[in-house]
Amino acid sequence: MRREVLKSIILFILVITSAVLTYMVWSYQPEFAEVETNINTSSNIGETEDVSFNQTMRAYQLVHVDGSDITGTIQDDIIVGIREYLSGTEVSEVNVFNSLNRLDEVTKADGSEDFLIVDYPSNMPMKSLFQVLGFHYDGSTPDYNFSRIIVDLGEDNIVFYLINDSLDRVAIAPTDIDSERLISILDDHEDGFEEYLGVITNQQTSNSKTAIYGPSQPGSMPVENFLSTQISPELMNSILFTNDEYNSEQSDQVSIYEGAQNIAKYNLDTYGYTYTNLDESLTGEYDPHQTIHKSFTFLKSHTGLTNRNILFDYHSDENQSVYRTTMNGHVVFSETINNVISVKYGQNSVYEYTRPLLRVNAKVPGEQDKELVPLENVRYQIALNENLDLQKVSRIIIGYNMTFSSEQTELNVLEYTPEWYVQYDGEWFMFDEGGLEN
Repeated sequence: MRREVLKSIILFILVITSAVLTYMVWSYQPEFAEVETNINTSSNIGETEDVSFNQTMRAYQLVHVDGSDITGTIQDDIIVGIREYLSGTEVSEVNVFNSLNRLDEVTKADGSEDFLIVDYPSNMPMKSLFQVLGFHYDGSTPDYNFSRIIVDLGEDNIVFYLINDSLDRVAIAPTDIDSERLISILDDHEDGFEEYLGVITNQQTSNSKTAIYGPSQPGSMPVENFLSTQISPELMNSILFTNDEYNSEQSDQVSIYEGAQNIAKYNLDTYGYTYTNLDESLTGEYDPHQTIHKSFTFLKSHTGLTNRNILFDYHSDENQSVYRTTMNGHVVFSETINNVISVKYGQNSVYEYTRPLLRVNAKVPGEQDKELVPLENVRYQIALNENLDLQKVSRIIIGYNMTFSSEQTELNVLEYTPEWYVQYDGEWFMFDEGGLEN
């Protein structure tokens, strides 16, 4: 009798357990990461990242010239490591000279050279540099812009030579940094440097301190692929227009949103969104250091930047800060997709804000590579081109060309192809078989 009762109890427990497990299976919702298979409009601007001003205003390459040995790197960890070592430096004085003759002091008495080049993509305010590096200087920092720093390693204490973009002025700043210590840090990162080459394009770049530097033989580099989603222009309007009601119209792939104080345009072909504050104007000139900071604060508060963005250019005539994305340390360009973030600052607030409404998502595996010609071949082919003037070349770098993959079907795959890029007569062009493409 007891055995039968025990069997009944066990059977009852099994039935209840089965019912509970069945309910759990049917009600379970797996937490899979979402992968887009087409360009859907997202109600989210992007992932929130804690981006600091130091991360956006950074150099794009370091070049170590030690006699005839020239090596360089674009690795962020090395660039940041050097920057952190320089933090807190005491600067004894700053003097600006309207000639580069003072660069001769970098050469040692025996004629040998040992210096570090820190290259920025365009002119940057010295005041911003001193802030980023945490320099201590009791005097008044000059209103001076630079694009290259020569770090003299031949003296007991390091001296900075800050050269402007026109290569006709230099600011000299002696420091209390021990040269031997910085040299030892460079030696520790030796594996992160590769063979570089300095090329000459005109009289201004005809010496080792002003030459154009880049990887001598980059060889084969992988083509990167990523999925993408589109950000809703209506979401941007709701953030920027605040309470200003607006009307919208569309013609020829361009959507226009117009309110009483604001107007925005969105290009469906290039994914470029431009907002204009009608209550502002660009009249007046402002301190580049302050304007860049105000623009950065605006972008950070509107989730407009990520840690991959770099302050690429500043146009003082329009108070415009220009940011580009980087991929593996290389700057990203595009002929077909608007991938530039820019802010024009007015008298009291932002006058114009431009950004792409395209967000990069998950990486897609790929096996495609691109073979890049040696740096000297780039210079030589430009020199041979009758339609180009080699003297107008001021920079040559490796970047990525961002396009939509030609092999995609329903997937919206962004393809990043490594290419040589040339700054020619102040504009950036992609190098292609001896010519330049805009």
